[in-house]
Amino acid sequence: MIDYADPEVAGYCDVPGGRVWYRINGRDRPGAPLVAITGGPGLSHHYFLPLLRFAKDRPVVLYDQLDTGNADRPKDPSNWTLGRPVEELECLRAALALDRVIPVGHSWGGLVGYEYALAHPDRCAALILWSPFLSCARWTADTRDLIAGLPDYVQRLIAACEARGAYDDPAFEHANAMFAMRHVRVVDPRPPELARAASGFATELYNAVNGPSEFSLSGVVRGYEGIERIGELKTPTLFFCGEHDEARPATMREFAGRAPQAEMAEIPGAAHFSLNENPEATLAVLGDFLARHGA
Repeated sequence: MIDYADPEVAGYCDVPGGRVWYRINGRDRPGAPLVAITGGPGLSHHYFLPLLRFAKDRPVVLYDQLDTGNADRPKDPSNWTLGRPVEELECLRAALALDRVIPVGHSWGGLVGYEYALAHPDRCAALILWSPFLSCARWTADTRDLIAGLPDYVQRLIAACEARGAYDDPAFEHANAMFAMRHVRVVDPRPPELARAASGFATELYNAVNGPSEFSLSGVVRGYEGIERIGELKTPTLFFCGEHDEARPATMREFAGRAPQAEMAEIPGAAHFSLNENPEATLAVLGDFLARHGA
């Protein structure tokens, strides 16, 4: 049974561009704090609630990035950069007086956590990268390979709509949904904590940073190739992803093989939201890693 207890501490923290909202459980526990970094960008903290399982041993910090969830929503495009969320995370860590933390970044949040670990290695006790976006070129190649496995008519819809830039066409929305059913979320119905996280999704932010879909990258992540620095990681690192993930297991294994202290786990029966689709298996993987690297 996963305990979704009310937070012991909650509030707002000033960051560049506004205020983020945070919650903490296990505030006085001795283990290195987990700090969960949401994906999208655009999702709220709620889909990370299963991490509260670890609050018996360590602080668990969930927060809403600027323009998402309970955070301020200035909707200022000057905030929608690759570097500002890294500053945001450091501001939050300092404001909460946390010494060394374990960033847990999902997808877009994996990029943020990865860049944070490179910029602040002395502040990271370990690093957990859940289906991270670390290379635009590799993500694009992988998603195109996955599209090639969709029905022919779906492939034709995607090609035709992309050629016209018709991303609001119902045909493209249908094709995008077909991709998502295979490689974003394979569990139906949507787990409740994931449904809550998506209920106030920041679409404008997502489109500006990512683009109109998971495979049509036209936002600020276009051209990002952080993986070139993966050998510089100085912390024990866990990569994990779902069996059917758009962040493909083979790619995650390759990335882990480039990092000096990294390991990789594949979660069966899950896609891009393995913590929600197969929480028990995912929490077991995380628990094992934290037992070895989370003191």
